[in-house]
Amino acid sequence: MKVVGSRRIYEGRVINLRVDTVETRSGTYELEIVEHSGAVVVIAQPAPDEIVLVRQHRHAIGADTWEICAGGIDGDETPEQAAIRELREETGYRARVVHRLWSAYSAPGFCNELLHFFHTDSYDAGEPEPDAEEEIEVATFPLNRVREMIERDELRDAKTQIAVLWALRQLSTSS
Repeated sequence: MKVVGSRRIYEGRVINLRVDTVETRSGTYELEIVEHSGAVVVIAQPAPDEIVLVRQHRHAIGADTWEICAGGIDGDETPEQAAIRELREETGYRARVVHRLWSAYSAPGFCNELLHFFHTDSYDAGEPEPDAEEEIEVATFPLNRVREMIERDELRDAKTQIAVLWALRQLSTSS
C-alpha cells in the first residue's frame, strides 16, 4: 500500500481526522484516519480481589458507564506521567508507583490511538480533580462482581473488560 495523498479534514481538542488516498494492487482508495495522541489505562487495586472504577456519562453512546481510570496523554507527558495524573484527576488517588504492563491499539482499522496499560496497588487517598466537563463517581468493586457485569452485558467498555480480565488472571495465578 502506498499513500499518494493526504488531506486534513478536522483538527480538534481530542482527535484529528485526515483522509489518505492510497494505491493498492487492486486500485486507489480513500481511507479515513482518526489521529489521537495516545491514552493511558490505570488498573488501581486496593486489594488483589478489588478494582477501582469510575462512572462517567459518555455522550457518544448516550449513557453512563463504569470504566477503568483512563485518559489522554497531554503534550510532552510520558505515559507514566499521564497515568499518575489521570489517576489523581479521576479518583483522587496519588500513586506512589505505577507499573507499565503493555500497550494496545484501540481500533487500528481507522484510528492510531495507542493505549498504555498500567497497574498500581500503592497509592494514597485524596479528592478527585476532574476536568470541568467531567462528572465522575468513583467506587471500588469486587472483581467477581465486575466479571458478572461483563457477562450480563452491563459493562461494554473494551479497555475495562481487558483490565478486569488481566486482574482476574493475576488473582487466579496468585492463589
